[in-house]
Amino acid sequence: MMKMMPGDKMRDMKKGPKMEVEIQIGGRDPKSSPVAEDLNKLEMEDEDMYVQMAPRGTFTSRGLDPLVRNTNKLLPLFGQEPNYPKIGDVDVLPTDFVRVLSMFVAAVDDAIEEGVLNPEMKIDLEGVRDDAGLMSLSGKIEMLAKDREFKRFLQEDKAEEEAPMEEEAEVEMSPEEEDAMLMERL
Repeated sequence: MMKMMPGDKMRDMKKGPKMEVEIQIGGRDPKSSPVAEDLNKLEMEDEDMYVQMAPRGTFTSRGLDPLVRNTNKLLPLFGQEPNYPKIGDVDVLPTDFVRVLSMFVAAVDDAIEEGVLNPEMKIDLEGVRDDAGLMSLSGKIEMLAKDREFKRFLQEDKAEEEAPMEEEAEVEMSPEEEDAMLMERL
């Protein structure tokens, strides 16, 4: 899942599968390094931020089921698998679900800023307190999943991210010049 911070722009996000990699440096367990401690601290701060952002209230399957269903309709536009599981009755939305919704919030904010979406489509998680709030949010997400202009906007962002950086113009060099340049670098 993608991690978004408040204020992140959708076009700044990297799309792709999350992959965990364990790296050992100098034969040391990465969990024992000072960098690992810093990373763990940052991850905890990140997690705390999403816990704080999470809507609180009385949420039942009446509001949650359509929200999850429509979230799964929108996820493919973000390069994600549409397989978010059902959520049981809760008082606080799960942190990983709040991350997904935050990704939508950032994209909608970007699209509104670019004039692609009407400002009425803004997603406000702070106003969600009950099933009625979930259903309103679900309706917006469903409309976003069907909105051609929004889809085009997301595809353009994806194309910009995937476009290879313009390479510097290649300079023709003789083999001797190449050798001289490599020797200078050493």
